[in-house]
This record gives sequence, C-alpha cells and structure tokens, in this order.
Amino acid sequence: MAEIIDFRVTLPGREWAEVPADGEASRDRDYMSNYNRIYTRERGGGRDAADLVAAFQEAGIDRAVLQAEWAAGDYRAMNDAVHRIVGEYSDVLTGYVTVNPDAGDDMAAVVEHEVRERGAKGVNLQPFSYRLMANDKRFYPLYAKCQELGVPVTIHSSINFSNDRSIAYGRPIVLDEIACDFPDLTLVANHGGWPWVNELVAVAWKHANVYIEIGAVAPKYIGTPGTGWETLLHYGNTSLLSGRVLFATDNMIPFQRAVSELQELPLKDHAMEGWLGANAARLLAQVADRLNAL
Repeated sequence: MAEIIDFRVTLPGREWAEVPADGEASRDRDYMSNYNRIYTRERGGGRDAADLVAAFQEAGIDRAVLQAEWAAGDYRAMNDAVHRIVGEYSDVLTGYVTVNPDAGDDMAAVVEHEVRERGAKGVNLQPFSYRLMANDKRFYPLYAKCQELGVPVTIHSSINFSNDRSIAYGRPIVLDEIACDFPDLTLVANHGGWPWVNELVAVAWKHANVYIEIGAVAPKYIGTPGTGWETLLHYGNTSLLSGRVLFATDNMIPFQRAVSELQELPLKDHAMEGWLGANAARLLAQVADRLNAL
C-alpha cells in the first residue's frame, strides 16, 4: 500500500500556550470564534501531540508535516513546540515554523536559525492573520532566504472565516507574482484555493514550483459537482497537476474520514497515489537533499 502523508497538521493549543483554569489554551478566541461555529463537528487530532500522532496513525496516515501557524499567539512558543515535538516523533513528523511580521524580528534571520540550527524543513504563513497579502514586500527577504535554503513556504490560499478581516487576503493570484519574483522557491498553497480554484490551478499550471494542498476540505466535496472544485479534480487527475496535489487535513477534518473520502474520488491510480502521499514524499525528499547539501 502506498504511503499516506498528511501535509498539514497543526499544533494542539496545549502544546504551545498557557492553559488557564477553564482548560482552554490561551489565545485570541475572537479570532477563531467563527471557525469554531463552522467546524462544529469532531475534528482530527486531540489535546496534545501524543493524541495527535496516535489519531493520524490510527487512520492509516504514515507521516505528517507539523506546521506552526501564527494566530494572534506567540510565534516563538509555537516554533519551540514544533521543534520539541518533532524531536520526540522524528520518525513520523516534519516541522514547519512560522513568523510574525509585527514582532519586529528579522524574519529571514528567524527562518535561517530555525532551518540551520533547529532542523525546520519549511515555513508556514497565514497572511490573513496579519492582515497582509502574501505578496507584501515585507515577506520578500523571507522568500529570498527560503529560496536560498531550498525550503518550501506554505501560504493560506483560500477563504478565511474570521469575521473581522476580508477573505481577499487569501486570493491565490498573488502567488503568481511571488513565483515570478522567486522562480526557484517552492510554494504550497494551503486549502486548495477555494473559492478561487480556477485561479490557483492557473497559477500552478504556469509555475512548476507551486503545489496545491487540500487541508481543511472534506474530500467528498472535491468530487461533488457544483461545489467549485471541478477544475482541480479534472486537472489534478492528469499529468498536468497530478504530481502536485497534496493531501492534508489541517486537523479540521477527522483523519479517517478524510482518508476514506479521498480514496473514493474518481482518480486514476497514479493520481490517487500521488495525492495520498507520493507527491508529498517526493517533495520532502527533495528538501532533505537540498538541506543536506548546505
């Protein structure tokens, strides 16, 4: 059986934030309140890293990329948690770190330290969290550093459900400008680009270094006509893009449900193998080779 890789799982709050008396990890709850309204059913993962790893392995997922995501929280604490947890589960987890452009730090220097000194293999950005577009020039030194190091940048490229900021921050079209300016930088568009799926497919068609990740999307909707996913299902089932679609859950969809629903999509054998894990395995191996050569 082909290896299954979840390209985006996120930190359980208890692993990086102070836990107050009410038992919830401290964070800006208003920021996530509408997410909690929309994703009301059971999610993937658990209260801590041990639960998370056990849950995805129980679902038949062999490996995962653990991504720090700045969400009105302490990005340094999140990066510390990723470093610690990946050290504990290095056989199944790969770590991606994050930054905060409002913290006053040199983001490129942060990334270089995390990659060279602590073994991070990529960077995750959520531009809508910062109320910035991904092509904001404040990120350009970071992109240059990631291109130099050979590590990918994953970027939220889809709707956001935070009621206090525009969904326009997630427009995938801005990835085209970044890919033009950094032709050797690997970009991973998180969440598949919906409702701008056609736009993201066009960007990935143009740039061979752009990958499409489908985290936080129930795969059954990708195969349901009228949902807006038709272009990805079509081109992701051909040689054009079948090698650059990455399965992920983002902990928002129960792991077993996500795997089962993806396996039911009308994909050719080579595309199914690629989506489930072969594409991710190849990308992770390429990054490892680049870093070993530094």
